Amino acid sequence: MQHDNSLRKTLESGDVALGGQTVTHSPEVVEACGELGLDFVWVDFEHIGPAPHDAKIFENLVRAAEVSGTEILVRTPTSDPSLVRKVLDSSVRNLLIPRVETAKEVRSVVEASRFSYDGDVGERGIASSRASGWGSALNDEYMNREDGNVSIGVMIENITAVGNLSEILSVEDLGFIMIGQADLSVSLGYPLDFEHTEVKSTIEEIREKSKAHDVPVGRVVSNTEDARRAIKNGAQMVRISGGEISAVRDQLENHMTELDDLS
Repeated sequence: MQHDNSLRKTLESGDVALGGQTVTHSPEVVEACGELGLDFVWVDFEHIGPAPHDAKIFENLVRAAEVSGTEILVRTPTSDPSLVRKVLDSSVRNLLIPRVETAKEVRSVVEASRFSYDGDVGERGIASSRASGWGSALNDEYMNREDGNVSIGVMIENITAVGNLSEILSVEDLGFIMIGQADLSVSLGYPLDFEHTEVKSTIEEIREKSKAHDVPVGRVVSNTEDARRAIKNGAQMVRISGGEISAVRDQLENHMTELDDLS
């Protein structure tokens, strides 16, 4: 099994991680993304996909990531600590929690991901799961390794979270934040108007506060030009939006346009 979380190491070293996405929750797509050299593959269980409590799904996604040398980033549907533990026990090491609003909520999630937390016992709990080698590695070394590998990130995507951002960023062992600009623009009252002054200034505020707290920032972008701009502005995690379905659609649309004279 792969033990070192390469995504966490990349972020902690100050380097940039580039990612893709699978919208079909396909291990084959995860493997292909890894073979392309992507640092992580975003797997969304908030808006799409199968039941997030099915550990077998995560186990197969992680196996594909391990084979191809990438990491999966699982966006869970909720911040429920029991779900956090369930996903991590399948060997996922990178979680993204949506719609957080308070530091208390974030701390609860991070604490659920740790065996030891903030000088005390964490809430991870012992399990004979894939992460522990099906129980063969249940010892102090395993628990220390897991605590050193797991990375918890949160989505900042509403005005309540922005108002509480300094407290959120101060939570012990928060790995990164991801700016959810689409939902953020809705929360601000300017749906999908990313050029609106208030939307842009709010994103800048998030970036500045994150930098001051030394917490890596992630962005979702739609093209390479936006990716370069995001990285120039300090983003350490950049996911190119879309997925295999949009790629197939774009490719077939191009072919159909080229063959339009035959129809």
